[in-house]
Amino acid sequence: MVDISKLKSHPSKTLLTHVNGVIGGTKALTDLKMAELAAIFHDLGKMNFGFQIKVYPNIEADLGIKVTDGDRKYSHHAYLSAYAFLCYYLKNGAELKDFFGKHISQNELLALIIIIAKHHGNLPNFLSVDINDEKEQVLNKDEANRLFEYLEQSEIPFNEFPKKFNLPYRPYSTLLKERKAKNYFSNICLDTKSHTNHLQFYQETQFSFASLIQSDKKDAGYINTEDAENIEKFCSQYHSSFIDYLQTLEPYQDKPLNRLRTKIRKEVTVNISKFLREGDNRIFDLTAPTGSGKTLSLLSLADEIINHKGDFRIMYCLPFLSITEQVEKEVLKIFKEQENLVQRIDSKSINKEIQRLQAELDDKPSEAKYKELGIKQFQENTFEYPFIITTFVRFFEAFLKNRNADLLKLPSFSNCIFLIDEIQALPPRLYGFFVAYLDAFCKRFNSYAVVSTATMPDFELPTNEIKAFFPNYQQPPKLLPKEYFNDDLFNRYTIEHQNEEIRISDLAKKLIAENQSVLCIVNTIDDSKDLFEVLDKYLQSDEICLLNTHFTPNDRKRKIEFAKLRLKHHKRIILISTQLIEAGVDIDFPVLYRDMAIIPSIVQSAGRCNRNGKLDRGKVVLFNLYNQGTTRSKLIYRGKDSKLLYYTKRILKNSSYQEKELFIEQKDYFKNLRTDLIFGEHEQGKETLNFIQLIKEAMFARLGKFKLIDDDYYGEAYRIYVPKDENDDSFDRLQQKVNELEDFQSRDWNIIGKLKGDIQTLLKEMSGQIVQVRLKRNDVKPNFQSEEVRGLVLLNIKDYNEVRGINLTSKNQII
Repeated sequence: MVDISKLKSHPSKTLLTHVNGVIGGTKALTDLKMAELAAIFHDLGKMNFGFQIKVYPNIEADLGIKVTDGDRKYSHHAYLSAYAFLCYYLKNGAELKDFFGKHISQNELLALIIIIAKHHGNLPNFLSVDINDEKEQVLNKDEANRLFEYLEQSEIPFNEFPKKFNLPYRPYSTLLKERKAKNYFSNICLDTKSHTNHLQFYQETQFSFASLIQSDKKDAGYINTEDAENIEKFCSQYHSSFIDYLQTLEPYQDKPLNRLRTKIRKEVTVNISKFLREGDNRIFDLTAPTGSGKTLSLLSLADEIINHKGDFRIMYCLPFLSITEQVEKEVLKIFKEQENLVQRIDSKSINKEIQRLQAELDDKPSEAKYKELGIKQFQENTFEYPFIITTFVRFFEAFLKNRNADLLKLPSFSNCIFLIDEIQALPPRLYGFFVAYLDAFCKRFNSYAVVSTATMPDFELPTNEIKAFFPNYQQPPKLLPKEYFNDDLFNRYTIEHQNEEIRISDLAKKLIAENQSVLCIVNTIDDSKDLFEVLDKYLQSDEICLLNTHFTPNDRKRKIEFAKLRLKHHKRIILISTQLIEAGVDIDFPVLYRDMAIIPSIVQSAGRCNRNGKLDRGKVVLFNLYNQGTTRSKLIYRGKDSKLLYYTKRILKNSSYQEKELFIEQKDYFKNLRTDLIFGEHEQGKETLNFIQLIKEAMFARLGKFKLIDDDYYGEAYRIYVPKDENDDSFDRLQQKVNELEDFQSRDWNIIGKLKGDIQTLLKEMSGQIVQVRLKRNDVKPNFQSEEVRGLVLLNIKDYNEVRGINLTSKNQII
């Protein structure tokens, strides 16, 4: 008889110690019994002597075990763990009711088997799919057959294992070789006929998997991020830090607009307090005019939720990188004493602690420093900070991902307050879906959300079928009365709607004739460049500025600051921009021109005109640009999105509007979208992802392909590094680090982790000089100075300048 207490999961840890550690970690993350049961059985297959000889080289001498040649041929454990659990269930399933809280359904059994089998991989589709005229099974048949072949010639002491965890027990090892069990395992598949509670099943399966893999990695790596302690510490100081900051704003309360912003913040805080006391709402709607101080209102709402409901992580989510940087600065002003507990996480953010540890390891390597670095890297990957600032891409995609690496952070989304600003930046078919999805997630995993916007999306579910899919959905209560949109202080501009088409040359004449500073927003990069070239012939170089994503982020930031400086000193500036400036950029022009777009974009753009109410009335001109043989608005709102433009034109019939008059038009626009657009559908390349149908079928892998930005629609993305000057060697250092990692032969994970971290940090340091360009299949790929390195190519410095940006011949670039 083998003493299983001496078997190992890792060279320095016994199997039972590891399993108990993972169980404890999983239970700390969730109360789901599915997750706990998966944690108990996830490494059962490591009792396989072929695996043991890898982590326990002296096992034969120490335990008197004879490892056969057959054992040595099979050292895998994940599928063996899952299959052994299935056999255990077939003998003991009825008795598990007390542990599980109810009878385990066929589909819950399926989920448990897959979670265990795939805990080192990704969640698959739960239905078999046709690929190249062949059926792809839920579990890999070749791997299953190798497992069955091994079991025919080996005996493993599985029977003793459940006793260690006080589980019901009847011997089950004999089932391992039975055809019935093998057939069940090989052909396991979702039972669609008995499948109900689709959304709950999807979310609980995904969350159980995420909790298991995070706990497994933490216990295996001896990782303690002190997450709960940090959240408690941050929340205990949140209110006082916030109040102290608000007191520094008191001297500015003499301005009417600032007084109104304060009034709004206080009113929404009182209103959410009432909902928290009297209702069971988990998600709230903050719809407020542009420039009404939504950032401070959102932070005040988080403070009130903490006051009523206890300690929570806070996650501030924004659509664009430029806004995450802006919000980070504001947040760090408020929580300057807790700076180490606030972390921005996006493709450009730098983690100062990771950067410090990398520098120390370069200077003087030590085991302790390697350990600390690994913990900090894990902490960032799992979003284990009390206050996170991140992008829509990282936030919304996380709810639908199936990949192991992506799901590591999902447990951090429980016990969390989500502050989601500019929700209208999501594709129109998706914001209603994600609000309903979030509502269900928050109710199940003890979180809260505030969705904020200056426009007025309709969050009512459109059909009875969709209402049945979200059975417990509550439409988010509004925290701010609509009357604020009628306040004269938020009636800051008049829109002149010009229906007739206009060409670039005539548009340029109109801008010049304004004889004052103008922000002109067009729909494509190509239009911005064409307009700039015409204006450049008539204006001084400091009177005109071009802004689009063909400039580096560093240069874009400098251009916006330059425009602000000109405006501050009342010097003329004509800023030609794409829609990258229309949300979250705090800039205030007296006159704004906007090419025809959908209503939310028009409202967001107009929010850059007389933003702070310094003028009696700002001027917004809505024009209809014709360039390069086409109406430009039709170029970006095409295909199914043409409906969005159709509704906008149908609603905006008048030639003139005041800002407050757009309230009704926005309501009508979103009402039309709710009734006419396909809810929760997303075009991705040649594939249409119907989120609700895919969730019903538990198609994790298909839904995991979801990307907010579709490469096929907008063009394949090329990330191009633009050197700062001729002495910039950043790209060469990146290439050197990558080569060093690829050539590294040892399995020293400390050094490997350090090298990977060095590369990640260097990429983030370089991010201010990275231009992302989207080229379609028929576009000519530019000539670069290098081969691709970690998705990055090097541009010849001669092909870029600060005035016109990157030199590309591709037409119709968007944004």
